Amino acid sequence: MVSKHTLVAVYAAMLAIANVAAVKVVSINGWEFTAGVVPIAVAFLVSDVLVERHGEDTGHTAVWAGFSALLITIAVTQLVLYLPGESVVNDVFGASLPILLASLTTILLSQHTDVWLFAQLKERLPYRPTRNIGSTVMSQGVDTTVFSLLAFAILPVIVGGTTLPLSVITTIVITEWLIKSGIAVMDTPVFILLTNDS
Repeated sequence: MVSKHTLVAVYAAMLAIANVAAVKVVSINGWEFTAGVVPIAVAFLVSDVLVERHGEDTGHTAVWAGFSALLITIAVTQLVLYLPGESVVNDVFGASLPILLASLTTILLSQHTDVWLFAQLKERLPYRPTRNIGSTVMSQGVDTTVFSLLAFAILPVIVGGTTLPLSVITTIVITEWLIKSGIAVMDTPVFILLTNDS
């Protein structure tokens, strides 16, 4: 089985990857969402596996590890921006500062909420898929709304970056919440596989 330390590392990596990938807004048939949707969904799955297998305290520890990974990501990407020379990396890292700062706030709120909700559901519901899907669907609503408003409306005005119209942000929130909720349903067999002996 996958070790606790590996799961924490994957969780932290997914948060860092998601926040750089979120610079890209994807549009498919009028539905708009950021490319960070898949890695953030994987992070929620991993946090659920951690809480199921190792308890609520381990889940909160993973959140702090992810928060630390994002702090390091911000520091390194900002250092890279200030090095001499030009590259498309400058555009990506420059645009990702509001996203990274929004993520710091959102992670503390939504990820701790997800861990807490999962632990509460675990105490009350014997059926594992209900815990995985229920906690993720609820906390992803918080995550997606707070993150999108901070990353694409509020923080770009304060620290620079690309702002998006409220109509696009609303579409992103709805689309990403639906996608993340759908992923939570589809990743349930993986959740069951990774928690089978807990």
